[in-house]
Amino acid sequence: MVAITVLLAATAATFFVGFEDSLTGTGAPTIAVQGDFNVDSSGHELTLRFKSGDVADSENVKVYVTNADCRGAGIVSERFDVSQLGVSGSTVAAGTRAKVTAGTVCPPSASQLELSRTEVTVSWLRSGSTDGTVLYRWRGPAA
Repeated sequence: MVAITVLLAATAATFFVGFEDSLTGTGAPTIAVQGDFNVDSSGHELTLRFKSGDVADSENVKVYVTNADCRGAGIVSERFDVSQLGVSGSTVAAGTRAKVTAGTVCPPSASQLELSRTEVTVSWLRSGSTDGTVLYRWRGPAA
């Protein structure tokens, strides 16, 4: 019985050591994001509002825009830093806003932005790595 107890304790300890990153706070942040979709004369616009949660370095937060129709310039499927979407600070926290507009994601030759069939994903990437976590996903009304 003692041997079984020692074996189980060692197995449990090995298992929980794997969770060290999340227990020590070095894992992915928890951030609540909301998308506000608007239509106006210049086309579609999506405002990404970081509502609450942890503070993250701006350089670790990426926005993937897939299948955005930049009228007159073609389809855009690209990864953007939040600084390219109007975030000026070095951190992303509650109150931060990023904008997916014709002016932020399209080439200058585009006349409007059409997001009906677009998917926008906000992700956090660990520094120096491709490992990350999806924080928020928005799909256009026809996606």
